[in-house]
Amino acid sequence: MIIFPYNTSDFAFTLDDVFLQFSTATANTYFDLEITIEHYDFFSDTLLTKVLEYKVPLFNQAQKYNVGRKIDRYLKSPVNYSNTFGFQFKTANVSFLIKEILIADGSIVDTITRTGVKFIPGPRPVFIFGNNALLSSNKHFERVTKDGFFIANFLLAAGEHEIFIKKNNLVVDSQAVTATSANNVFSKKIDFKTFNAQKGDVFEIQLNDSIIKKKIVVFPDNLFSNHLVFIDKNNLFRSLECTGHFSYVNEYSQIKHEYKRNLVEILEIVNTETKNNFKINTGWLLKSDTETIDAFMQSKKAYLVENNEVFLTLIPLSKKITAEDSDKELYAYELEFQINPSNA
Repeated sequence: MIIFPYNTSDFAFTLDDVFLQFSTATANTYFDLEITIEHYDFFSDTLLTKVLEYKVPLFNQAQKYNVGRKIDRYLKSPVNYSNTFGFQFKTANVSFLIKEILIADGSIVDTITRTGVKFIPGPRPVFIFGNNALLSSNKHFERVTKDGFFIANFLLAAGEHEIFIKKNNLVVDSQAVTATSANNVFSKKIDFKTFNAQKGDVFEIQLNDSIIKKKIVVFPDNLFSNHLVFIDKNNLFRSLECTGHFSYVNEYSQIKHEYKRNLVEILEIVNTETKNNFKINTGWLLKSDTETIDAFMQSKKAYLVENNEVFLTLIPLSKKITAEDSDKELYAYELEFQINPSNA
């Protein structure tokens, strides 16, 4: 018997901690698991197919198996930041063929299939309602300045939708979106200059007339306004505006060779390697922005973006709190990155 944690009507998520559950009344068997993944690159209609095969041994005639993380490895993330928004990638379609097999002679005891499971990369959203969701680990307020932008990512059930932008509870913009059975992941970039944002304004990005929304508060200007964009666990771009100082740091490491010649110790430098790092202070952030910082530092790739163009490609290294205002629950972080060698 197989208990599937997935169905064919709801979205499944690759980093959701759920398991296929295997059990049998027949002694001395194992299960053969075949997973067929039909998926697409970003902004592509070309179907790609990957077939995975696994042997599942049993303990006390039962076993559980997480397949989501195995599927996640094959779902594509964007190669580079492209400032392209709208639908991002087509939804992966996954099928399962499971055979229970006798160890003694290889004969098939049972065959179970499930087709048409719709997989989205990443963890299950914190906020999901009726197959619609905000694809973000941070469901709370985030902050920008009047010169900032924000990227909101939505999961949409097939059908007609509308995304509203509200400024201080008044609708200032809306966009109609038609999702299909394959196009379900939609990104919208909001440039706050467009809406004459001022400090203290509260913006809300709302899906339909629903409880799925993102709230943004406008902070006062600072010396700088630099935009970092990173790829999150949903394989989508998210943004963070940094208003603090920044610096470039070079690190040198040497390979040395020590030996003796005529009883005299000699030290030679064989090679010197240089790493180019980039440090930036976030400026004041809301306490709830720490969730965004954590997601940022788990990313494998980030970008410093200037005028919608990539200025630096970065690899996140570390974070540390550099300032704290406990009365206002504000924090500032220093983020450190390694600069991709192509930019060095």
